[in-house]
Amino acid sequence: MTDVYEDFMVYDLENTGERKKLNIKQDNLQTYLNPEQVLIIVREDLRRIFIWKGSKSPVRKRFISSKVAQQLQKELISDSRYHRCKIVSIDQGDELQEFLNAFRLESMEATERLPDMRYIRNIERDRMKEEQELAKDKESETEYYSPILGDNTDDVIMSSIQMGDREHSLLKPSTYKKSLGFSEQKIEQIKEKILKEQVPSNYERQNLILGHILYGAVSKVTEVLGKNVVDTVWEKVEKLPEGIIELDDNKLRVYIDHKKGIIEGVEVLKKKGAR
Repeated sequence: MTDVYEDFMVYDLENTGERKKLNIKQDNLQTYLNPEQVLIIVREDLRRIFIWKGSKSPVRKRFISSKVAQQLQKELISDSRYHRCKIVSIDQGDELQEFLNAFRLESMEATERLPDMRYIRNIERDRMKEEQELAKDKESETEYYSPILGDNTDDVIMSSIQMGDREHSLLKPSTYKKSLGFSEQKIEQIKEKILKEQVPSNYERQNLILGHILYGAVSKVTEVLGKNVVDTVWEKVEKLPEGIIELDDNKLRVYIDHKKGIIEGVEVLKKKGAR
């Protein structure tokens, strides 16, 4: 990462998958939006990484843009000055209002598109995703198990972020996807809903369990106008202890989706002053 903190960065994507940083200011971004181009735009202050895809941009660039953006996301997270940014895909002609407002842009009409059936616009992809999620919900209702409250298989691993430091392998991707039953967007929605709830005065929030994944609080320090500002981000805990964990001084709050008849998540609260 660069030694200079920047909350606005723009990268041009090459066909090879490499990214090239461009010297662009926010107020003249519009002039750089080319129909044949794919740009990765970082707005760290908004916690966003935008992938802007021109209507005539090469298929290969569009295909690899998500992987490049995810790699950039990991690099930013590894720097304590940056927060986790959500990756948002933007198609020319179907620009989200959030994107247009962020840079004071005007929507660019796509007068010509490549004759490539593999290219699906955001509005079409979102509709397909919604249909797929509805189908998954119907299939997973009888297969979904709540962590802690009903799944006694060996795949369930529970822990506190403060217990132990030995690595423990997580579920395999295929097992994880089937057992979790939530998309990344749904996970963020559940997490946001839980974090809005007030914590009892004699307790403090310690961990979140969403599906089979444990989340812990990570403090990140950002320098703002010469002062350090501490922000708390809830991220997946990568290292878990082995064996059974007994929670003596903890309170569990269970969040239920009554419409689907499933448990969305479990919040682990710890008594203040308890180790």
